Amino acid sequence: MPFIPFRLKVLGAFLTLLTVVLVSSLSLVDRSQTKQIKAEIRQQLDIARNVFVSLLKRRESELNRSLSILSKDHAFKQALATENMGTIVSTLESLQSRVMADAIWITDDEGMVTESTLEDVEADSLEELSIIENALDEEVGSAIIPIHGMPYQITAVPVLAPDVVGVLIAGFRIDDAVAEEIKAITKTEVSFKRGGTIFASTLSSKDARKALEKEADAFVAGEPRLLSYGDFQDLVLRAPVAPDVSAFLQRSWDDALAPLRELRKLVFFVGLIGFLLTAVVGLFVAGSVTAPVALLVKATRKLNAGILNTHVDIQQNDELGELGKAFNEMAGGLREKEKFRDVLNKAVSKEIAEELLKTGKIELGGEERIVTVLFSDIRSFTTLSETLSPQDLISQLNDYFTRMGGPIDSEKGVIDKYIGDAIMAIWGAPLSKEDDPVRAQRAALGMLRELEDLNVEREVKKQPLLRIGIGLHTGPAVAGNLGSESRASYTVIGDAVNLASRVEGLTKHYGVQIMVTAAVRDASPGGRFLYRSLDYVRVKGKKKPVEVFELIGEDETMPNWLADYEKAVGAYRDGRLETARELFSKLMETQKSDRAVFLYMERLAGLPETAPENWNPAHTMTEK
Repeated sequence: MPFIPFRLKVLGAFLTLLTVVLVSSLSLVDRSQTKQIKAEIRQQLDIARNVFVSLLKRRESELNRSLSILSKDHAFKQALATENMGTIVSTLESLQSRVMADAIWITDDEGMVTESTLEDVEADSLEELSIIENALDEEVGSAIIPIHGMPYQITAVPVLAPDVVGVLIAGFRIDDAVAEEIKAITKTEVSFKRGGTIFASTLSSKDARKALEKEADAFVAGEPRLLSYGDFQDLVLRAPVAPDVSAFLQRSWDDALAPLRELRKLVFFVGLIGFLLTAVVGLFVAGSVTAPVALLVKATRKLNAGILNTHVDIQQNDELGELGKAFNEMAGGLREKEKFRDVLNKAVSKEIAEELLKTGKIELGGEERIVTVLFSDIRSFTTLSETLSPQDLISQLNDYFTRMGGPIDSEKGVIDKYIGDAIMAIWGAPLSKEDDPVRAQRAALGMLRELEDLNVEREVKKQPLLRIGIGLHTGPAVAGNLGSESRASYTVIGDAVNLASRVEGLTKHYGVQIMVTAAVRDASPGGRFLYRSLDYVRVKGKKKPVEVFELIGEDETMPNWLADYEKAVGAYRDGRLETARELFSKLMETQKSDRAVFLYMERLAGLPETAPENWNPAHTMTEK
């Protein structure tokens, strides 16, 4: 995953939360306002419908009152009874002018139309109306009927003289004038539709009229619904007028939403300002959080790189301030631990120091381990030390120990102790590896190489050259912490340690630099090291002889003389003393400075010409 700064995550959380709040608020306000606006328009449409109904009732009342007065007029009844058409027509025209009716009709006592102010009106269109039948039964009636394709609101009253002699009918046309009158009062667009055609409307938009004609049948009476045309929307309420006639009252939905749009703009503007302010404040807050964290990360990386004198300065009275204090305390603890580690590394091996730092305690006691023990010693050290001041002696010894410790450490050995000028190192405790004997021999060869380099430096400094002997043995030993509860040291003890020390002492006697026992050689399979057989030796204090070898090198080619030497040693061990004398004599010609050859020649000189029956080639040492 890509790295995302914590500061951006904090800022993102702030902005996301603000965005959710703003969007939710805008949505709630929008929904609430839309619902309220729709309710207000519905109320206005209901008012317009009520106005329309009231208008029809008012006209009906006016017609009823005027017709009732005329029907009771004695002269009119007399003219109607005598069928004086001139008087009747004159009276109807006067009444039409007075009540501003669009049409007036007269029927006889059978309900047949006899006179009309409206031309070309079929008689049966009126005669079949129930209101005429009701009027003949001396009841007043009203209805809305189509005449010439236009709806008329008509009222019928009986003419009594004293019996019913006819019916007087008057009506108003429901047309654009009615629609405009309603619009003037309610500010609402009004349309009248009969069948599939709008016959009267205040709508000026042709698109609006076409859309209304197309969608009109889908409207349910009393249920407002949105009507879309072009880029505009109206909320429309259908109000039935007659079985085949409906009034459609509509108000602009877009105009009603104009305040909401302004509110949306205001909320958006305020939200944008809030968003920007939140971004600024969020960056500041996130910075106050992430700056200390970044400081801690940088300091932690320094600690990881080993720079333990790292300190952070976080002046905050919160959790981050506490974290900074805890970090400084941790760094201080690491510095103390490192000091302790340095002291431990100088006192004990690195492996033991790590175990102490890990567990914090030392268990006294021990366990038997197979270990390889290395002893090294500076030859003629006593003579050397007599010529040096204490300061020079310690300085040169420390320089020597430092150089010798390098190969031991690189081969994972543990320097057990320094005994004067001697070094004791072990492999196999406290940690063991399968190739411990191999590592020990490599360390010994490395010590010789380091000694060569050191002697070059000493020669330049006019210091005496150093010569050392190294002895190695592999065997069982007891490993553990030896000492008291208050002071203890990890070491190994046992016969393997003593024998390694004795073997190191033999190096001077045989004139070799590195001597190993057969146990070390046998534990190093593969023929990687080149050895020379030296002897079977009973070291002082031991009855059982030990076979010892000189370690010449690793991965080296055998020199020609070494094969003759091995034959000579083999003859000696087999008791073929005469053959051994001949072979060693030849070797003396080429290996004059070889101490081992000299020792065998010296030993053979004291022996008879032939080996005795109880021949034992082992040599017993009387000195350590």
